Amino acid sequence: MSKAYLVLLVVLLFGCNTKPKQTAVPPPPPKPGWKTINLHDFVIDVPDYFTLKFEKGIDSQPGSLKGKDFDLSFDYGWYCDTLVMSEPEYIRQGWWKEEAIIRFVNSTLHPNIDDRETQVTQIRPCNKSDSAFARGCDFIASCTYKQDKFNLPIFIPQEVKNHTVILDTIQRHYRRLVIPKKGTKGITGIYMRKQEAHMFSGISANAIVMAARNLTDAQQALAKEIFLTLRPKVKGK
Repeated sequence: MSKAYLVLLVVLLFGCNTKPKQTAVPPPPPKPGWKTINLHDFVIDVPDYFTLKFEKGIDSQPGSLKGKDFDLSFDYGWYCDTLVMSEPEYIRQGWWKEEAIIRFVNSTLHPNIDDRETQVTQIRPCNKSDSAFARGCDFIASCTYKQDKFNLPIFIPQEVKNHTVILDTIQRHYRRLVIPKKGTKGITGIYMRKQEAHMFSGISANAIVMAARNLTDAQQALAKEIFLTLRPKVKGK
């Protein structure tokens, strides 16, 4: 075997497995008339006339971004409010089961039902025939507890109904955007934290929440545009 062939073989075997050096790509600059504001582990772009004000907190860092006709309040820390739940989240977390068992389960037929161990096997939207069982409910959950089988009504809170909740991820961070549905007043806000950091993972990390209430349509549009620029700060910046 020639030396030239050996050299070529070594290049092919080891050169192809060499990973290119990863270089952090700097974020694009804010659009004209806007500026970038640092908020600890996060950055956000706002119109030039917005000002940053930090306030004194106990176990977090509250503050606000003050505009011309509305302010965006924020809180940065471990225990930030996560804003409004989506309808599937409300159903999934199951806090509604305790009250529903007390109000709608016949304790003579089904005594000592434990809501924490009650399993939901199926959920369907309510229909007219359900009014006699639980007037005004939104869903009916088929449930089991040990050998017992029974139905529970689910009443979605009005605050949940009045908001659109958009959940996604950005740069390995969980993001929740909350917007009032058309024709309603409420919370316009955003919440962000690392994906792996939550109460069940054993991993703690600071999160940020920012919101305003009862905005006009124009204010809401600007707030949403601002919120969508919120992102994790690039390391070293």
